[in-house]
Amino acid sequence: MYFSPTISFTALWLLGICAFCALLVAAFYFFRIRTVINYRRRADSERPDKPDSDYLPASVIIYSQGDADNLRELLESVLTQDYPAAFEVIVVNEGEAADVRDTVGMLRNKYPNLYLTFTPEGVVNLSRKKLALTLGLKAARYDVAVLTTSAAIIPSNLWLRRMAWRFDKNSPVEVVLGFAAVDPSEDSHSGCRRRAFDFIAESTRWLGVAIAGKPFRGTEYNLAYRRSLFLRNKGFARSLNLHYGDDDIFISEIARKNNTQVELSEDSIVLLRQGNHPRLFNERVLRRIFTERFIRRKPRILVPLSGILQLISIAAGIGAAIIDWPNLQVVAIAAVIAIALIAMDITTWHKAMKALKSRPLIFTIPWLVLTHPIRRSFSRLHSRISKQKKYTWD
Repeated sequence: MYFSPTISFTALWLLGICAFCALLVAAFYFFRIRTVINYRRRADSERPDKPDSDYLPASVIIYSQGDADNLRELLESVLTQDYPAAFEVIVVNEGEAADVRDTVGMLRNKYPNLYLTFTPEGVVNLSRKKLALTLGLKAARYDVAVLTTSAAIIPSNLWLRRMAWRFDKNSPVEVVLGFAAVDPSEDSHSGCRRRAFDFIAESTRWLGVAIAGKPFRGTEYNLAYRRSLFLRNKGFARSLNLHYGDDDIFISEIARKNNTQVELSEDSIVLLRQGNHPRLFNERVLRRIFTERFIRRKPRILVPLSGILQLISIAAGIGAAIIDWPNLQVVAIAAVIAIALIAMDITTWHKAMKALKSRPLIFTIPWLVLTHPIRRSFSRLHSRISKQKKYTWD
């Protein structure tokens, strides 16, 4: 073994590929992941500079599937929001449920701005959730509609204020994309670190693109748009044959650079109940992969691509070291690039996990980054062969 500045052409070419892929990863981290991190930091210091009298009335629409206990907790946090304008809360439950009716009835004695409606029983060949949201939006009295579900937890009494402050009589804003974080303490099952990373990787994927002015999806647990925009778009007419798509296919239809804003302040973030439970997590992943094929603009593939680029970089570095062995100069160069990649992975993704209120991963991050494209490929394959209900006639 020896150190020599003389490097063969093939090894030099492979080291060039190794360094070039590393530079592409660094550029992706800087222009996408760091954008989300910095936007999240600025959101907390950016306070609405509008007087209380300029806030528009709002309708909060809550989709429920009969989980009365969770619904009661959510309603108590929504109905006590510190919002300077009038607002109403409309609960749309999937089918009639006596316990939901009782829960809403008791709270309505104290809060007259609370309303309840049900989707009809026996509905077939139609998405029950899209029907529920359509009923809620048509029943709403106000133009600003803020949507969530009974699976969400709202920790702050300023949530509604932060989700609605960008709407204004003379503002072009018609869509506000919020964020739903996953409480890491709720997931202690095997694979919890993998699920936490994959959730943040997918979240930064759509958040980073939306911040850059090319939104293509949101989250059903924390979303706001104008009722008039919903009606102009004829609701979910273009995806009525699908069970899902209300927060990606529909958002890709109505969201544009000039009419969409992202809200990532601490007060605006909701928590997702059992968000990383293995079964629920897998269902969400398969659902997303299926509905993405129908969106107006194909989403960027940069998050899985970063893992692929790192695999190429490592393979090229190893190849160069083998070709010029025992020249340790090549090994040293390849090792420096690999260490730089690992440092970028840990530093960038750790900050992203912290900014988006997820599990604070450190040393498992490089492995999760490298294997993320493989997991996503398996999920795509699983989505194609899955028996999960996709179309309304399933």
